[in-house]
Amino acid sequence: MKRKPPRQAQEWSYSCHRESTGKTPSSPGIRSYKKTHINCGSSARMAGNVCANVDQIRRQGRWNNTTINGAYLTNLSRELMQSMAGFPTYGRFFYLARAALDPPTGLCKKLFPAIGE
Repeated sequence: MKRKPPRQAQEWSYSCHRESTGKTPSSPGIRSYKKTHINCGSSARMAGNVCANVDQIRRQGRWNNTTINGAYLTNLSRELMQSMAGFPTYGRFFYLARAALDPPTGLCKKLFPAIGE
């Protein structure tokens, strides 16, 4: 049996990338003016949630201080919020009991009608 050669990665044009990423949030009815940078803020916050420091996040996103602080990170200190919620401020030692619960299938289908597709 003859194997197909691996597909070569192709660079997307800016307009093609913008169009496809713009459709993603609109399908479930989310309105956003951000198209190509829609995931930048959430990825910076997720990196912060796993204890990456601001310098690491800034380097990963190639952001300057003004941009990362004004647009991508929240103004709230993660350590302060964890402390106020009663969790230790060192490492990744916190637990949310509700995160262990699986929501009922009926609720999931109401929130995400296309979930089974």
